[in-house]
Amino acid sequence: MILDNYFIVIPVYRLDEDKYYDQVQKHVDKNFESDSDIVKKAYEKDPSLKEKWESRFRESYGGAWEFNEIIGYIKLYFFGNQIRGEYWAVNSKKIVKTRKKQFEYKTHKLTYELTIHDETNNGILDKVNEYINNCKKELKKRHLDTREFETLAPCIDWVSLYKRKRI
Repeated sequence: MILDNYFIVIPVYRLDEDKYYDQVQKHVDKNFESDSDIVKKAYEKDPSLKEKWESRFRESYGGAWEFNEIIGYIKLYFFGNQIRGEYWAVNSKKIVKTRKKQFEYKTHKLTYELTIHDETNNGILDKVNEYINNCKKELKKRHLDTREFETLAPCIDWVSLYKRKRI
């Protein structure tokens, strides 16, 4: 059941930003360590050459974390008096860093649905937060980027959104 009535999309990453950039730095360091003495002398003569190669090593590893490491999306929606999250993820058995991805529909709910009993702004927001936390538990080794949601959540009239968006 693919819906178009969701209210926010949360990206799922292969790993968090700090771990990713630690891996990038190890990749760069490893490549610089393996450089020959001739190459190292060239770096000394022209420091910009080292910067260019470092940039190239970073790009060869996979580029920037923010969009290149996304492996899935959770589309949150209301279904009657429940909160659910449709899950889309890469169609690969083994998830590794890559630049070529194709996303496919996985399930209409990533974790069990939660029933909204308290139809107030705080009551609905509490259930949405609880659902997101359950998704984090379900996707243990992944990173859910909730920065956008956390920025917007206090500004949303959850009661109006709930009434307008529920199926």
